[in-house]
Amino acid sequence: MKRISLVAAFSLAVLVVGAASAADTMTAPFVTPMHDADIDYVMVGPGGQHLHQRMRWNSQMWRQRVDPEGASTVMLTDYRLHRLMVLDTTLKTATVTEAPGESFSAPGTPAPGAWKQVGPATIAGEPCVIWEAADTDNKPTDFCYTADGLLLGATQSGRLVVQAASVNRASQSAELFDPPAGYHRIDPKH
Repeated sequence: MKRISLVAAFSLAVLVVGAASAADTMTAPFVTPMHDADIDYVMVGPGGQHLHQRMRWNSQMWRQRVDPEGASTVMLTDYRLHRLMVLDTTLKTATVTEAPGESFSAPGTPAPGAWKQVGPATIAGEPCVIWEAADTDNKPTDFCYTADGLLLGATQSGRLVVQAASVNRASQSAELFDPPAGYHRIDPKH
């Protein structure tokens, strides 16, 4: 999957009204949320099981938090500093590395690369536009993005990879994007 940002954010009422005609002339989607967001995604695991993952985005700080269901880890990404921090909630550690991905599209900036617009869709009650492109492994993938940069779904060869189950366009507290007090920081570069 494109790791531009698992993955989002919003204020859709005004944007969607103009999105249909604006999307028709766009050559690439916005792939970074323009507003704060809290999204529950369903992913299909290797054995076909459905796994949930909660993604939160703070648009002012350009920070993302990903909480995989049932895992003892939380991923905090700061896209301004290009830093990934993996929290181990069992060991109370915060391991810091460079964020994956070679590029980051700022909110409101169309994604780089070759994109082909396929058509409209609705996922989790939200309108989005399906775009064909290659993922980070160069596999052909269909992505569905809202007009304000929220990833709602992705499929490869007709197989579901990820899909939003719920979307909440609400302010996200800055504290969510830092490790809690008492965590020991591990920086492998030092």
